[in-house]
Formats: sequence, structure tokens, C-alpha cells
Amino acid sequence: MNAKGAFRTLNKHAGFGPYPDVNAARKELTLLPDMPQSDLADFGRGGMSVRRTMLTALLAAWDAGGKLPESTGVIGWNGDGCTAENLAYWRDYVGCGRSAGRGSLFVATLPTIPYCEAAIALGIRGSVAYLRTSGDTSSLWSALETAPRGTFLCGELARATVCVLAVDTESAGELLPRRPTLAELFTTLEAIG
Repeated sequence: MNAKGAFRTLNKHAGFGPYPDVNAARKELTLLPDMPQSDLADFGRGGMSVRRTMLTALLAAWDAGGKLPESTGVIGWNGDGCTAENLAYWRDYVGCGRSAGRGSLFVATLPTIPYCEAAIALGIRGSVAYLRTSGDTSSLWSALETAPRGTFLCGELARATVCVLAVDTESAGELLPRRPTLAELFTTLEAIG
């Protein structure tokens, strides 16, 4: 998902949006043929980072062929996480004399929360983690080598963008190109076609 609210997929070479807001994106994307069933009942309660991550993970599952195995894990990697939303909450809290900050601005402070919410929405029950490593995707792949074999949604949440890639660690394929971010890796893989 880019900063303008548009989505692209890697395998199906599809593009959607841009959307005026994440709710408009949710309404349209969930109607796609073969979109996996999802639980988005709490969609409106999450902060913007949670909602963007949920939608991008849902679209990544669709792009990977639909329903993911229940054992699929979700790994958040580097990025900015919820930093922008936490800062907005803190500024509002301080601006209100530290007594009446708007609760609607509160976001979870744990960087795993957007990924946990995506896992819940997709009904997957594999491991969920957030990793902060050097800025090189090879560090993420090295970390995945120590995880149980299977399917993972690997996500990177930045201030205005989200990138989620489905990775199958059971298939013995060639190494993915090294890039500083998942978003740059996505663009590289998209160009390779």
C-alpha cells in the first residue's frame, strides 16, 4: 500500500485504488473474487497502522492464492511501526495538560500489534513476531531460517506505506535479492516480473 492509498500485488500483477480512506479500500477489496474470508469486525477500532496492515495482509493472502494455512506466521520487520501514531497520541496528551488526551488517538505501543491484528483477521495461528535487524532483507531471511518451516506473511510498516510479502520457507527456491526494505524488494521483484 502506497502513501496515496493505492495497492499493488506481486503475483497477480493487480492494482487497486487509490482510495480516499482505508474504509473505502476495505469495502472494495473484500469483494474481490476469491478473497479469503476475514474477520474485520474490529477494523474501525484499530489505529491507522493496524487498519493498513490488516488490509495489506489480506491482499497479500489473496495474491498468494487465497486462504493461507492456519499455521501461517506473521513477521513484522523494521519500518516505523506505530511510531507516528504514538507520537500523535503523546502530543495530544501533553497538549491537553496530561489529563484528557483523546482516547481515540491511542494506539498499542507494541510493534507486534498490527501484525497480530492481521493474523486474527485472517484466522491464522502461526507465530507472530516483530524483528528489528540491520537494514538488509538478508537479515530477515536469516531470521526466518531459524523459524519452523512453512508460510509467513512478512510485513514492513512505514509512516505512510505498508508492504506485506507471502514467503514459503518450505520451498527451496533461489535467494531473493538483497534490499534495504521490503518495499524496495517488492519493486525489484515486480520489475523482474
